[in-house]
Amino acid sequence: MRSINPLGYALSGSAILALLAGCSGGGNSSAPVPAAPNALVHQPAGRSIDAISRRNADPASVLRPSVLRVSKPDLSHGFVGPDAVTAAIIVSDSGTNDVYAYSTKGKLVATLTGFSEPQGMGGTKAGSFYVANTGDSNILEYSDAFKLTATLKDPNQYPVGASYDEATGVVGVTNIISTSDGAGSVSFYAKGKTTPCATISNSNWGRVYFGAFNSRGDFFIDGEDPDGNVIVGKITGECSAKSITTLSVGNSIFFPGGIQITKQDKIVIDDQEGAAVYTYNPPVKGSLGQPVATTPLSGVSDPVTFALTNNVMDLWTADAGLEASQEFAYPAGGSPVASITGLVEPIGVVVTPAEVP
Repeated sequence: MRSINPLGYALSGSAILALLAGCSGGGNSSAPVPAAPNALVHQPAGRSIDAISRRNADPASVLRPSVLRVSKPDLSHGFVGPDAVTAAIIVSDSGTNDVYAYSTKGKLVATLTGFSEPQGMGGTKAGSFYVANTGDSNILEYSDAFKLTATLKDPNQYPVGASYDEATGVVGVTNIISTSDGAGSVSFYAKGKTTPCATISNSNWGRVYFGAFNSRGDFFIDGEDPDGNVIVGKITGECSAKSITTLSVGNSIFFPGGIQITKQDKIVIDDQEGAAVYTYNPPVKGSLGQPVATTPLSGVSDPVTFALTNNVMDLWTADAGLEASQEFAYPAGGSPVASITGLVEPIGVVVTPAEVP
């Protein structure tokens, strides 16, 4: 895999955002912040989208997350895009410290406020979802009605992603580094518990970015080794886990991004700098091998994470560089077919009910 230069500074505030994003931008942090993102915009076929320099917005003051505006969620109508999906698109925006929820018709149905650097997200088949609230070292669970139902404590860590195991109820959380600038790790939470049952790290892993469970409870992650090389790994055992197994990959991944796993246990990894999403079969003898599908994402700038729709025909990105969330056909890729615009620093995205093994 290609080696990338490590970022040689301790993380705090907007530095965490810069580390998560594969494309650093010079942007103006004092640029005005919109009151709320715009509605879903359908993209004409073949239209190109110009990249926008990513803003590193300063974090807002820390408040208790709560629902600011909620209208009745519209989760039963036709999808604005090429397929019919019963779903909602939820995007975390670290530039505004808010989380925005949209109906499938493109209506803004909820704005959750008061986060401190909300980043990666994970969803469930029931429609609830998790938000990694990085600046406060916790993970917030919301119901499908956008009500805060639990706060998972992640002491001394900077959590950036979360995933839910439908079979066991365990939550897996990726910590990019510790609050003391130590190595990245993964924390597991037993069903219904708000403190970790296990936190796993490995000297070969300098930073851990994102992760997802397969149907057997294996947790797949990506990140960087201490020299800044992109690496992929697997953790087995959940609460009884002891170590991270590093897996080889047959192609180059230039910067680690979000991970999703399909019902067939295929591992889908986002390359932030490569402008593509790669799909792999389950590992054999410690290797994912070559991708079985490559999904090019035309016109993207910095797709930090992505979410598959629940029929696995499309995916939505959180593109920090474009300040937008875009929908692409999966696995074909190409030009976006729809966009949510007017965001500032989108980092996480989830489609609920989620596509999970």
